[in-house]
Amino acid sequence: MNRATTPDHVADVVAIPDRVLRNYWVTQTYADLSRALASRLAPDTVNWCTFGCWASSTVGASMRGEAMPAWLAERVRLPDGLMGAVAATTRHPGWSSVAHLVGDLRPDHVLDVVRELLGEMAINLSNGNTEVFAEIAPPAAVLVGVDEPTPEARAAVLAACDGAPELDGENWLAVGYGHWLDALGESDPRRRSQLVLAGSLRLGGHEQNHLQPAIAGAMDMGVDEATARLRQRLGRDDPRVAEADGTLDRALEPLARALGDAWGTIMTDAYGIWQSPQGTWRLDQDVPMPPTGVFVPADVADPVVADLAALRARFDRADREGRGSAARDWENFDERMNFITNLFVSRHHSLDLLAEPFDDATRAAIAADAVPPER
Repeated sequence: MNRATTPDHVADVVAIPDRVLRNYWVTQTYADLSRALASRLAPDTVNWCTFGCWASSTVGASMRGEAMPAWLAERVRLPDGLMGAVAATTRHPGWSSVAHLVGDLRPDHVLDVVRELLGEMAINLSNGNTEVFAEIAPPAAVLVGVDEPTPEARAAVLAACDGAPELDGENWLAVGYGHWLDALGESDPRRRSQLVLAGSLRLGGHEQNHLQPAIAGAMDMGVDEATARLRQRLGRDDPRVAEADGTLDRALEPLARALGDAWGTIMTDAYGIWQSPQGTWRLDQDVPMPPTGVFVPADVADPVVADLAALRARFDRADREGRGSAARDWENFDERMNFITNLFVSRHHSLDLLAEPFDDATRAAIAADAVPPER
């Protein structure tokens, strides 16, 4: 497959069956769309596809296990149990009544469950990444082919937004692209810049609303799935586990509770991050000050675009230096949008984010339909 920014290319990327290869192509196509949009909308600004590129790159690293923090990697790979919960479970009063059925509960049982949960998370990340790309990239591909914002061109771009999930009774995808279409015909640089930012924030809200059920489910996965998966793992060793009924579930409660309590930390450390040329940032920490030393660029500091003012009033909880921008509760939509709003505002003119996400060898590999080797 060759690089392109056309609707046909976007459809080809969505259809790639291999999840890892597809993620590489999603990331690369976002990068290409990002630069094409920047040149059309306002060359001194970035746009949602710029941030989408690096978010997709982060997803890919997480899917491949590259972004796993050291403490988690050690717990997953070494048979050391989970915070002493294995021993606590085998001391549980109910364990003696089922021990003859299941034998010893071993640390590798726990590690298998953690691996399974992380594997399922990788699939969820892949699915969410593809779903968002399949919604946001097609109208972007139409827009980069627009020479003039004629009524026909506007209709073509907005038609590609039809059917997107609504938020607050509005199609935020269409509203966002409407702002970008307005930017094409705007002669005032300040207003044009603000229209680009407002469009990006609308697309950010659309994306996060679309992903909300998956994110909430992922955060609850440790609690909801731990007991069932532990029982399933034990059953592989001894089919008589089925005879234990609810007794085994009660005996496994200390371990399931420990897994559930740890899951929020695991999710935040392993997946609540954003990687870009400017570094790796945690979503539960404030957005760092840009290299310029100015957090809010002058041309967007005082909104003249009404929707930009409304979006910042709704989501921005930080001060003018980014303090208060952290998403402390990753499951909360408004918390994530607070982080995203401050990220988009503070990096609105960070042209280093338009850099290529991959080196020549990686691009050559994916062009040949091959997953690049690990490094």
